[in-house]
Amino acid sequence: MDIKWDVSKLTASQKRIADFIEKNGEHVLYYTETEIAKSLGVSNATISRFWKNIGFDNFKSFKATIKDQEMVSPENKLKNSLLQIQQKKLQVHEHLLSMTKSQLVNTLESLDVEKFKEAITLMSQCRRLYIHAPSSAEGLGILMKHRLARFGLDIEILPKSGHEIFESLMHFRKEDVVFIFGFVSMNREASVLLDYAKKVNYKTIIVTDCLISDFQDSGDYVFYSNRGELGEFHSMIAPTFLIENFILGIGQQLEKQSLRNLEKLSELRQQYKDQLPRLK
Repeated sequence: MDIKWDVSKLTASQKRIADFIEKNGEHVLYYTETEIAKSLGVSNATISRFWKNIGFDNFKSFKATIKDQEMVSPENKLKNSLLQIQQKKLQVHEHLLSMTKSQLVNTLESLDVEKFKEAITLMSQCRRLYIHAPSSAEGLGILMKHRLARFGLDIEILPKSGHEIFESLMHFRKEDVVFIFGFVSMNREASVLLDYAKKVNYKTIIVTDCLISDFQDSGDYVFYSNRGELGEFHSMIAPTFLIENFILGIGQQLEKQSLRNLEKLSELRQQYKDQLPRLK
């Protein structure tokens, strides 16, 4: 982390905060001010004053600056991964296999099986499932909708950003479930979705790659999925694995309905196979 510390301007408490930041590196991005304060045994006010003293408006602006540094840029994530491949003299597929095996194990170790089953039941029984899948999670959202729609679930992928989300928000009911992908940090749309849940009482399920984040105290069900270290190429294999398990679990809960719908799908394909042949 490239920060030029002017130690002469820091109090004893602020030096401890600076030391905490240096030791934790980019992982500081996953913390809240309250968590840093608790870790160091100082007040939230001390943490808040610290950012201005080192040249930032607040913690948010500090995080934004760190994210813009080279270590967390997509270019350097790829460079770091390629460097590891060269140093270990591995083939690309060997490196990816080794990396993703570790991510899958770590994801499963963090999984609360009972909470996972509850989330499956919740989605199986909801009136409508809304999916917020911004940025790199877009493909996972499309996968969920494609698979779960076959089981007869009413699913809507929410607009990625901006005021368009209000058009969907106005239709939310307490019988609904909102599924949120929250990788790296909570975006403004996710914040609105979680805040509105307090007013309407719909349930929220979150998949995040952060063990410590604002999501922990905001969602009803929060599941961790390892995507790799902050400065490395981020893989979507573990999140996809988690989503596929959700899909299979829902299919199992809605077995009769799922099989009936899939049978209907097969009949339609057979009936119109000449007019609409499957692409090879």
